[in-house]
Amino acid sequence: MTTGASSRDRQSEPGAAPARQPLALDPSGLALALAGAFLFSMKPIFIKLNYGYDIDAITQLVLRMGFALPFYAAFGTYAWRGRQRRGEATDLSFATLGKTCLVGVLGYYVASFLDMEGLAHITAQFERLLLYTYPTFVAVIGYLLFKERLGRAHLLSLGLTYLGLAFVFVEDMQGLGDRVALGAALVLACSLAYALYLLLSRSLIGRLGAPLFTTISMVSGTACLILHFLITNPLSDLAVPMPVVWLSLGMAVIATVIPSFLVNEAIARIGPGPVSVAGGIGPIVTSMLAILIIGEPFTLAHAAGTLLVIAGVVVLTRGRG
Repeated sequence: MTTGASSRDRQSEPGAAPARQPLALDPSGLALALAGAFLFSMKPIFIKLNYGYDIDAITQLVLRMGFALPFYAAFGTYAWRGRQRRGEATDLSFATLGKTCLVGVLGYYVASFLDMEGLAHITAQFERLLLYTYPTFVAVIGYLLFKERLGRAHLLSLGLTYLGLAFVFVEDMQGLGDRVALGAALVLACSLAYALYLLLSRSLIGRLGAPLFTTISMVSGTACLILHFLITNPLSDLAVPMPVVWLSLGMAVIATVIPSFLVNEAIARIGPGPVSVAGGIGPIVTSMLAILIIGEPFTLAHAAGTLLVIAGVVVLTRGRG
């Protein structure tokens, strides 16, 4: 937290108490956040490639999380035993585990399903920009639920962010039609759910440690996905072509397991604000991959929209100081 000019002036007065100095940003936490953002940005490319084989959203999610589940279970068991050996306190109370499961359902079921379904209607580039708006939702939720003041930085951030989204929205409406509105609504709802996931996760990560929290929350979300699949789809839908198997495995390991641990650990080390700024590389990486791999267009409107959204999130995070 920065102290501002007035605090520095008071510090120079004779007999004044020393002002609090800004906390140094942990380089390892920043590196983890950047790596996680880079890998997460590959997820919409895997999804779009799978949609080319006419695989619906819930089937893709079950395959993705099903492949990821063994990794989470192994990492979670190892992390729990490690905490026991080190004598670290681990809160395994019913309340903590119940809250972690609910947060997991929000992050790994609700948000994931909305995102996957939305990607059927919009480009990978627009999806990544919409998801990147979650810090603005954090600010608005804080204002509505916790009466936190919306300062000039918040309002400027909201203006820049949604102006940028409008540029891309109008551009994509011309090429993809009315379904862009549905896709955008679904992914914005995903972004809102993810913002709530971040707000609710930090205290739980402190009680359980990032790996164990990630495992428990992911398992609960996966259980809901499997139940959803069993209600809506026949088991034969899991007999997918081999390219889909490999794409789903890559999405599970490269764009889910590894970055989820990286980002949760980064949140524990440097907090959600700096992590959201580091995530600014995500839309850029996704745009590059979408252009090179799946041939999506990239116009001046896309470039302007991307820069405005990233600028809005940076202004918001710096304004929180």
